[in-house]
Amino acid sequence: MSTMAADEEVYNDDYGSRWWIFLITGTAWLFFALILFRFDITSAKSIGVLAGIIFLIAGLFEFLMIFVVRSGWWKAVNAILAVLLVVGGILSFIHPENTFVAIASITGFMFLFVGILDIIVALSNRVGVWWIRLIVGIVCVGLGFWASGDFDRKAILLTAWLGAFALLRGITHFLIAFSIRGVHKDVEAAAQAA
Repeated sequence: MSTMAADEEVYNDDYGSRWWIFLITGTAWLFFALILFRFDITSAKSIGVLAGIIFLIAGLFEFLMIFVVRSGWWKAVNAILAVLLVVGGILSFIHPENTFVAIASITGFMFLFVGILDIIVALSNRVGVWWIRLIVGIVCVGLGFWASGDFDRKAILLTAWLGAFALLRGITHFLIAFSIRGVHKDVEAAAQAA
């Protein structure tokens, strides 16, 4: 069992100085969700392409999270999620005109993986408003099972699922931004006090 020295540095001085990037990406997700909810898409091909775009963007954001987290374990979890989202995005582009079942299945799996990650992060880091991220994760898991089920799929419902995914990602990015900002302020205060 190892112990950490009292003066060992947990965060470097500039940790969290770029918290505003997540504020921008969260805002972009919210605008994207608003646009998605305004769409009136009826073709399976259009929804497949739209799903691919959303999953590739989400994969890119998860890849960027690798550079934010400090622990090797969390880097691995973010890397796995990034790969899964990118693979889901690519699969959505391969045959976008396929049936709604394939698109709904991909959407369901992406909701499930993202929701599970949000639940794990929320329960492992109970600081601030961690419970909001827990709720977002539970909603994502629920939407994942709903999207994977056979509930008389319609184009508008698939578009709504993609919009909900973007909305939940926006909320999560806001939570990440303000959590990182809080840690950054604490690090700055500790550095000034020392």
